[in-house]
Amino acid sequence: MRITFVHQGRENIGIEYLSAVLKKAGHEVKLVSDYGLFGKADNIFYMPVPGRILDRRQRVVSEIERTNPDLVCFSVYTGTYIWALDIAGKVKKKRPVRTVFGGIHATMAPEAVINNEEVDFVIEGEGEAALAELAGCISSGRSYENIKNLWYKNNGTVRHNERRPPVSDIDGLPLPDKELFAGKTNHAEDYLMLTNRGCICSCTYCCENYMNRIYRGYHRRRSVDSVMRELRYANDRYRLRAIWFIDSIFFNDKTWLRELMKRYGREIGVPFRCFGHVYFFDEEVAALLKNNGCYAVEFGLQTLNETIRREVLGCLGSNSQAEKAFRLCDEMGIKYDIDHMFGLPQEKEEDHIRAAVFYSGLRRLNRIKCHNLTFFPRLEINDAAVKNGLITREDLVDIDNGRTGNFLNIDSVKNADMRKMNRNFKNLFKIMPLLPESTVKGIISSRTYRFFRFIPGPVVVALQVTAAFIKRDYRYFMYMRNYPRWIIRSLFG
Repeated sequence: MRITFVHQGRENIGIEYLSAVLKKAGHEVKLVSDYGLFGKADNIFYMPVPGRILDRRQRVVSEIERTNPDLVCFSVYTGTYIWALDIAGKVKKKRPVRTVFGGIHATMAPEAVINNEEVDFVIEGEGEAALAELAGCISSGRSYENIKNLWYKNNGTVRHNERRPPVSDIDGLPLPDKELFAGKTNHAEDYLMLTNRGCICSCTYCCENYMNRIYRGYHRRRSVDSVMRELRYANDRYRLRAIWFIDSIFFNDKTWLRELMKRYGREIGVPFRCFGHVYFFDEEVAALLKNNGCYAVEFGLQTLNETIRREVLGCLGSNSQAEKAFRLCDEMGIKYDIDHMFGLPQEKEEDHIRAAVFYSGLRRLNRIKCHNLTFFPRLEINDAAVKNGLITREDLVDIDNGRTGNFLNIDSVKNADMRKMNRNFKNLFKIMPLLPESTVKGIISSRTYRFFRFIPGPVVVALQVTAAFIKRDYRYFMYMRNYPRWIIRSLFG
């Protein structure tokens, strides 16, 4: 069976695992993708006008047609869902091909997704087994009414089958099909790697919160043997220069980390970065990471208001733990990024002022990544947002249908004063790595930050690029090298 995945954005490990399972079952798998350059999903350079110029939907549809698929699959986030519906509709107008929607948005709002005429099937939850079974049933003409995790239509009536438990032995899955994205990303310079599924935390704004509520034991970690098997294969195949462990929290299990780092340093030894949490970061973790090649950690702090972090966001960690973690990184020579979130219920100007003063004194701070609170279906944060007047009950329907903001570039804040405040501090935080501590404190004491929203977007981007060069930000360098190639491919590929 010919199966085509359609994706907006950069590499997607979920699709790579699905492809590996399908190829193992004997199916032919192709990928059609759109980088989404300068659009709302671009996490580096969001510029709406170039984004519209480089919009390549018609080319995506033509490329899908050329693959002559029997089944077209979309793995969608809330932010890419409407784009995927548009592509699916355009494809169906040209040929009567079946479409499958999966991914986190389809899992969290399956009823809304299946009720679109562009969608024939929805896979809820982990999709490896369900998609392989569906492909097998379609190709052989068998019924799919007993495939767990599947939503489908029968003579216009929506049906959904029983939900299956998550994969218990993730070591038993085939290695992700990295070749699927090999022509679109350079695995050697930035190999994306997952060592677990799920997250031990259940922050109210995060999609992992929903998965932890519908499943027991959703967080599962691969064995060190499994991780090293993939890394050795990848190193032999691509000659790795850098690795990014994209687990929600890489180092929450010290016993596992000790064993992995011992073998990683001896057998692989290339620089890597990871996501982490201040709650689990101590002297031993810092030493294990630093001594075995970690060049950067990204910490999800979100806010310096501990009450909001604890009671609204449901996050672990105190400000004192955050300060200790960042000081350890300063002392050990580990660069770090900090995620800071805007648009939170109950947040005030004083919260961002406190954060600015705190961040200005950090020596190894690489970037402050400014995120918007983004509303996804059925999360606990939505109730707090309704209670605080940030959204209405009617907005929840729009969220189910993908009509919401974007955590990177397009916020959902309706209050004009809050929007102004957030734009001021976003611009300040984005350029802060360039500013001496005394300058930041002067900006705060003089309240000059009130005018930072008037700094033109291209100027902010230029200053961010300058900061990246000064800080020797490896990933920024990588993006800068690749953007010309991606632009050419978007225009002529």
